[in-house]
Amino acid sequence: MKRLMAIVALALAPLGCVANQGDAPIRFLGVRALEFEEGVGCTGAEDLVMSEGLLDISGGQNFPLAVSVETNTFQQPISIGQEPFSGEGLSDITLNEIIYSYQFQPVTDGASVTLPADETDRVAVYTVLRPETDPDESYTFVSAFGPKAIKALGEAIAPGQAVTVLSTIKARGRMSGGQVVESNKFTFPVTVFSSGFSGVCPAGQVPSGTCGFPGVGGRIVCTATAP
Repeated sequence: MKRLMAIVALALAPLGCVANQGDAPIRFLGVRALEFEEGVGCTGAEDLVMSEGLLDISGGQNFPLAVSVETNTFQQPISIGQEPFSGEGLSDITLNEIIYSYQFQPVTDGASVTLPADETDRVAVYTVLRPETDPDESYTFVSAFGPKAIKALGEAIAPGQAVTVLSTIKARGRMSGGQVVESNKFTFPVTVFSSGFSGVCPAGQVPSGTCGFPGVGGRIVCTATAP
């Protein structure tokens, strides 16, 4: 019963915020470049911030984003009947949904795509973020596009065509006390094109792409596998 009372008290308490960063309890900040180690593969994210992306959609791959993340919540001492309640877990944020909206700009003549209506393209996720998460040390992976958009792009972009998609992304989840929270929104541009890659490489070769994701970062070519 005391545990339940503590959660209710937390739900009524004000949330902390970072000055000049808005009042969202969770905020997505810069998109980092993926870190690749030869012979190992994709090992995480670098400190280098990316401002745009490039994707050869003929590889059938989404565009992965490593996004710096901070939480504007903090651990609060709670007293009930002069007995303190606090500690890990009471101010956690659990994300359970990534929500997308889109705009596109043709890059080549004739390039066009019908993208999902705002906030109708969604992905279920499970990510727990602790109070006072530091964006310099923490990041989370999300895809640049939801499943409806990536399907539409794959079907609409013909070889030689390209569009720039402005993907606006936010997350939704719950505090430990049960209240629904949303992140800020951020918009990341990805130029999507098709090289006409067939999806098959000769024996001993693999399709190119950042961190082993075919088409991420440029046109797909077949390259020799590492020894």
